[in-house]
Amino acid sequence: MTLDAVAYGLAWVAVFVTVVIAMTCIPDPRAGLRKLDHTVEALPNVMLGRYLAFAGFTAFVAYLADLRVMAGWGVALAFMAFADTFIYARLGKPYLKHLLAGLAALAILAVVLAALISNGAA
Repeated sequence: MTLDAVAYGLAWVAVFVTVVIAMTCIPDPRAGLRKLDHTVEALPNVMLGRYLAFAGFTAFVAYLADLRVMAGWGVALAFMAFADTFIYARLGKPYLKHLLAGLAALAILAVVLAALISNGAA
């Protein structure tokens, strides 16, 4: 077994763990967060860490310059922005910034997909 195979296998373990975390929160997000040892009062700092991680990963994706990775990350960013839009809209809270972020992610995704199609990689 090569180190590449181990790395790919560990990537799938990370997928599994992330799915389990998400499934823990789906039925009741507040209860899920408690099970994951998160506290509501810490969420602003938790979100700061997430946004810093998103910025770093976005920079890595841009540096990597792989259109397929860019497309996948664009889908993820659009999903997150539209999920937040839906949450805030249902609560009657301001959501325009989240909606605009989702639309921007879709616009970038459209350009990335067009590039993939035009170069035959799609």
